[in-house]
Amino acid sequence: MLLWTVVMKPCFIACLIILLIALLVSKKSTISKKCLRWSTFFIMLFSVLVISGIRIYSYLNPNLVTDPGHENYSAHFNDVQSVQIKAARKYGIEPLKDRSLASEAIKDHRLVHLRSGRNYQLAPMGHSIPYLTKNGADILNTIGQNFRDSLASKKLAPHKIVVTSVLRTDKDVENLMKHNNVAVKNSAHRYATTFDISYTNFIKDGLAASTDRNELKKVLAEVLRDLRDDKQLYVKYERSQNCFHITVRK
Repeated sequence: MLLWTVVMKPCFIACLIILLIALLVSKKSTISKKCLRWSTFFIMLFSVLVISGIRIYSYLNPNLVTDPGHENYSAHFNDVQSVQIKAARKYGIEPLKDRSLASEAIKDHRLVHLRSGRNYQLAPMGHSIPYLTKNGADILNTIGQNFRDSLASKKLAPHKIVVTSVLRTDKDVENLMKHNNVAVKNSAHRYATTFDISYTNFIKDGLAASTDRNELKKVLAEVLRDLRDDKQLYVKYERSQNCFHITVRK
């Protein structure tokens, strides 16, 4: 079904149009039927190759659209589990069996303890703990800072992003899977390279009036797009969890 929608349908329509044009030309032209058939064949072949290439590239590399009613967050931020877990394993820590091992990882400088501050707010977390690798913590801080800077450049009220999930130990994953059917056993969160940022909750910073939530979501998406294009992170738009699921790439 996807192949038909993305590639075959537009190619079929193009070939049908070319055949109709060739039929009209054959009735009014003095060109030999053999020459016309070969010309039609090569034009159709060229059209199929060009259309297929453009459609496949557009599907794999969609532009981010944030206009109300036409958003394509899911299509643009589509770095799936298999992609993110590969980066998590490469750049992250060995998964921890339980939370008691986190303090040891801090002493060994494998983890950084996150705290709410100017650039982000940590939400209450029942199934994760606020620790990331140093690079993970740096990227999170960069996202928060870029978000604030972007709001300022657009003359929008200052807000902070909200982090909803960070490091999960094996025990956390086990407990989460009992209550959340979306959770997976081999979660990228186990490697301290991955975190979730809400796209529905933001913390107003200051006395200015709050900005529309959809506008804040749009700004956050643009920040993530730029960092993703710069190959600093992977992003998956999680519709059911109302968050951007992010894994660092270094």
